[in-house]
Amino acid sequence: MLKAGKPTTAKERALIAVKETEPTPEPSREKLKRFNVDMTEDLHRRIKAQAAKEGIGLNELTSRLFNEYLSKVSNE
Repeated sequence: MLKAGKPTTAKERALIAVKETEPTPEPSREKLKRFNVDMTEDLHRRIKAQAAKEGIGLNELTSRLFNEYLSKVSNE
C-alpha cells in the first residue's frame, strides 16, 4: 500500500519487485571522456535503431563497437 493508504497497482507492485531484485550497479571508477563524431543522418539512424533493438543506449553500443574493433586490430 502507498503512504496515503491506497492499494498499489499491478505496475507499482512490479516496479517494487524489480527494484528489490536488481543489484545496484557499481559506479564506473574510470574517468569518462567525451568524443564527438560527425556522421551521416542515415548512419546515426541505423546505429540508434540497433541500440534500441539491443535495449542499450548509443554510448553503450559505440563503446562496445570501439572495444571490439580495438581487440580485433590488436590481435593482428
